[in-house]
Amino acid sequence: MSVSKYIAILFCFLAFSAIGQEKESDRLKKQQQELEKKIGLTQKLLESTAENRENLTDNINLIDRKIQYRQALLDNLQLQLSKLDSDISQLTVEIAKLELEVEQQKIQYRLMIVQAYKMRNSTASLLFVLSSESFNQANKRMEYLDQLSKYRADQIRKIQTSIEKLKQQQAILEVKKHEKDDITVRSATEQKRYVRDRENQKSTIKEMQGQEEQLKQELLAQREKSREIQNAINAAINKEILAERKKNISATERSEIALSNKGFEDNKGRLPWPVSTGEITKGFGKQPHPAHVNVFTYNNGVDITTVKGSTVRAVYAGVVTSVIVIPGAGKAVIIAHGNYRTIYSNLQETYVKTGDQVSVKQEVGALLINSSGNSEVHFEIRKITTDGQISNINPTYWLYQ
Repeated sequence: MSVSKYIAILFCFLAFSAIGQEKESDRLKKQQQELEKKIGLTQKLLESTAENRENLTDNINLIDRKIQYRQALLDNLQLQLSKLDSDISQLTVEIAKLELEVEQQKIQYRLMIVQAYKMRNSTASLLFVLSSESFNQANKRMEYLDQLSKYRADQIRKIQTSIEKLKQQQAILEVKKHEKDDITVRSATEQKRYVRDRENQKSTIKEMQGQEEQLKQELLAQREKSREIQNAINAAINKEILAERKKNISATERSEIALSNKGFEDNKGRLPWPVSTGEITKGFGKQPHPAHVNVFTYNNGVDITTVKGSTVRAVYAGVVTSVIVIPGAGKAVIIAHGNYRTIYSNLQETYVKTGDQVSVKQEVGALLINSSGNSEVHFEIRKITTDGQISNINPTYWLYQ
């Protein structure tokens, strides 16, 4: 392989490497912005419940979520600092090379100036040509003088280009250094906030441990509400299954349902959230109590806390199969996506009715305002098998993270 080809390949590699690093930098900054937004939301939700101590469990769950985001933000900032250190080190090496390159170009140019000085007038150049021993030599000397003039002009352009590139790299280096200083300060601030959140968590848990009777009542109320919701949802879905069996669906209709299922399944991990902003404060399945050991709750879906009075939206296109009223728990909407069902509970009012076709992100209702001063949507995903069995699915893995 020739030297020129090797240099070209090396240049391409370095260029692609630089592009990759910039993309990684952009990704980290975007992640930082998303984490800051999530921390801001949890803080807003906590502030709205600051004067309401009726539901301590929700408060501690929000604090836990905020601490998780704060830790993720600290990790993100540390990655950005590491990358900036690497960038600064690489730029320092490149600048040193450019400075050496400029100095060497200037030395070469000075030598050419000396040579040009010796032939500073037309008489000297003419004598240089006329003193040739042959016509061929004279021709070569004329070509040499012409090339020398062009080379000097080319060398000036090279020096100017190298100096401009040097200035650009020096400017980038200064930007990187300032960015590193800013992130260092931000990281220190976030570390202090992390410690403060931890202390807040400890004090809230301590307060919870001193209110055993209140916690007991909260757990009983939550279990009763969960039981009523599940009974109402199960009854509605069983009614749907029975109605479908009576219809004696044709083979063509079954094919359409299968296609719809595939569309829903293909979007696992990409479904939008049922609320535009919110935090999961009660996870799926068996969940340990945040303050008391050997105390657990069970959740058939996830509970997402959001700002009071928020609207709820469909996570995927489908057909509304049920709109039900649950005593003490507002209303619920069930939407069919083939053999899948998405369920939206704790609604104060609904905007759809049974049989309506809904599109993704279409609003289906507005949420109740709970005792903490926020709103909370209870969201579930169910799958109905061919033999009519109903299985609960963890929505966390289906929603976009």
